[in-house]
Amino acid sequence: MKKFIIPTIVSLILSAFAFSQEKQKPEVDSSIPGKKKVEVERPRFPTHWGRPPEIQLKDYRPLPGGFGMGSSTLASWIKENIEEDAKNEKPKVDPKDPRNIEKETLQALKEGKISKDDAQKKLTSLRKEMAEKGDRKLPKRPQKPELSEEVKEKIAAVKELEKSIHTEMRAKVEELGKDASREEIKTAVEEFKESNKERFEEIKEKHSSIREDMEANRPPKPERPELTAALKSKVDALKAKQKEMHEAQKKLHQNLKDATKDERKEMITDFKEANKEKHEEIKAQAKEVKKEIRELVETDATRTSDL
Repeated sequence: MKKFIIPTIVSLILSAFAFSQEKQKPEVDSSIPGKKKVEVERPRFPTHWGRPPEIQLKDYRPLPGGFGMGSSTLASWIKENIEEDAKNEKPKVDPKDPRNIEKETLQALKEGKISKDDAQKKLTSLRKEMAEKGDRKLPKRPQKPELSEEVKEKIAAVKELEKSIHTEMRAKVEELGKDASREEIKTAVEEFKESNKERFEEIKEKHSSIREDMEANRPPKPERPELTAALKSKVDALKAKQKEMHEAQKKLHQNLKDATKDERKEMITDFKEANKEKHEEIKAQAKEVKKEIRELVETDATRTSDL
């Protein structure tokens, strides 16, 4: 019996040792015959795409966008998201585009980076260049009529009268001396105005007469067409939405007064998030209405907003 048991035990030990020394065969992926199953790192998609589809086909193909390999279901999902991103992508700004240069110049002026004179020179030169290329329509304003000799004489006479009365007033103030108080100067000026009331009235009447003469000789303004009923309705709807947004902002400002710093920050963030869609809607609607009004109302003679 012992002779039978001992060889059996030895045989089992040797078999176990031989099995442990045997090289393990690589695991084969059943979906791809003859291929070793390797652990593939999952591609990372943009967070705004959301989660990939959970139920997918079991095929295997290259994925668009350089995301490696995957199912055709995943490929379609990636393609749709890439196309959606392309639609929403803002157009690239051409730094050499005159309109962009114009916009940047106005922004620089607003921020105080350049002076008003420098901005005006740059914009004048730029707009002239755009007009020569046909990229911008310059308004064709009617020329102002030349002032008649009679009007010129009236203007010269009233200027002389103003100069004379101002000189006399200054002399009255100087008579008070350098140590005169503000109240004394004020009293002297009021007394001078009262004693020369008729002369001041004369200057006023002359100015009115000159203004009437100039308005009479002014060319008539080109008439603008009336807005259509549909466009008026759009304008009214836009104004209503803008008023609603204004009231909401006003209410927010009232609530911010009694809030702490952290509360204010949270309230502002919540307000922006809650009204984001409304703001974008108002912005888009305003742009559309503005465009329609320009197309209807503005002409070469009345154009004021070519930008």
